[in-house]
Amino acid sequence: MAASNLAALLPVYLIFGKEELLIERALRRLRDMVEAEGNPDFDFDTFSGTNAKADDIIASANTLPFLSPRRLVIVRDADKMTAEELGLLAQYAKDPSPAATLVLAASSIAKNTRIYKAVDALGGVSEYAAPKKSELPSWVVKLFIAKGRTITRDGAEALVRAVGKDLRRLESEADKVIAYVGEKQQLERSDVEEVVVETAPTSIFEFLDALGRRDAASSLGLLGDLLDNGDALAGIHAMTLRHLRSLIGIVALRERGMSPNEVARAVKLADWQYRNLARQAERFREVELVAALRGAAEFEAKMKTSQGDPRLVFERWLVSVCDRSGHTVTRSA
Repeated sequence: MAASNLAALLPVYLIFGKEELLIERALRRLRDMVEAEGNPDFDFDTFSGTNAKADDIIASANTLPFLSPRRLVIVRDADKMTAEELGLLAQYAKDPSPAATLVLAASSIAKNTRIYKAVDALGGVSEYAAPKKSELPSWVVKLFIAKGRTITRDGAEALVRAVGKDLRRLESEADKVIAYVGEKQQLERSDVEEVVVETAPTSIFEFLDALGRRDAASSLGLLGDLLDNGDALAGIHAMTLRHLRSLIGIVALRERGMSPNEVARAVKLADWQYRNLARQAERFREVELVAALRGAAEFEAKMKTSQGDPRLVFERWLVSVCDRSGHTVTRSA
């Protein structure tokens, strides 16, 4: 989808591919258009193909936009709809509403299906295939640019060698590097090598998920695995801070009375990221997360001044974050 604004969009798109990250990015760009040019509360609908009915989707698409030049309707997991339901959408694609854009997102779709042929006739079929191995370093360079940073070619190649071709993990490791270097704008190979470990069997995100569940035993075990695999404690700490800030943002917005959809738009995360963080945020109160951030800041200060064993100090802080006793999160000893 090359359109830069809602008015330039086609009436129906079918986007598919095995790389969920690429699909999510495409959908995010569309949502950003609605937020920039109209009101998503009135002119945006999303459906799940696992339980959506074609009649409801078509009714939404046929609703006139209120504040936007076009209404946007997204159907996720469209390939999970029955052939009959997809057939109804194919019929709609032959005479679609001129004031709406319907986007069907799928992991795969056969080219001989009615829906594929109908949307292809409009020029709206796009496959989001993963980059070839030789293209991955260039993809990483563009990834950092999209995040407001730059990285040298050899830095991008080092990240690809360490992580492999998993795009979601490439992005997550890029986020880890950015969190670690702070305000530094031009990243280099040395920054990557400082933080990323080649093919580490334990992911930092497994650790962060355990922390979000307030599971102290699993958090400590996964922390040990990360450290044993060579991950730098400073990098783990940086990503943990970032994770806590995301959680506190969600909790704070919820406590201000915002609906889940409003919170999701405000934090500007991919839907899969928001859903995961939202589940974790339910386990915390805002005061607990604020105290946890204070404790993390104290840990960082002690680590920089060599006060105590850094791992032990971090583990104590980690246990305090996971404490469900109702007490305020303790500061690192």
